Amino acid sequence: MSTDPTVSRLAGQLDYLFEERPELRDAPAAQLLDQLNREDRLVRARAEQPLESDAWVQDRAGELEDRYTLGQVEAAIAVALRRARIDED
Repeated sequence: MSTDPTVSRLAGQLDYLFEERPELRDAPAAQLLDQLNREDRLVRARAEQPLESDAWVQDRAGELEDRYTLGQVEAAIAVALRRARIDED
């Protein structure tokens, strides 16, 4: 198990994502990286100005930098898939 808190947090997000959309278990890591970074930017933008419009949040999210790397997402995928296999047994 990874000791990187970011990897652990991402693995938790992937647990939920894979439960809701099992087909994403086979998605390329780069696709999941894009999705996770987009969701993270949206959350951060909304946190900056909770009362702003959705359009403002979308625009602001486009200005923010990605925080997650491909290596972190690959490690998180491995953790999430390992946990899913354990749960199936």
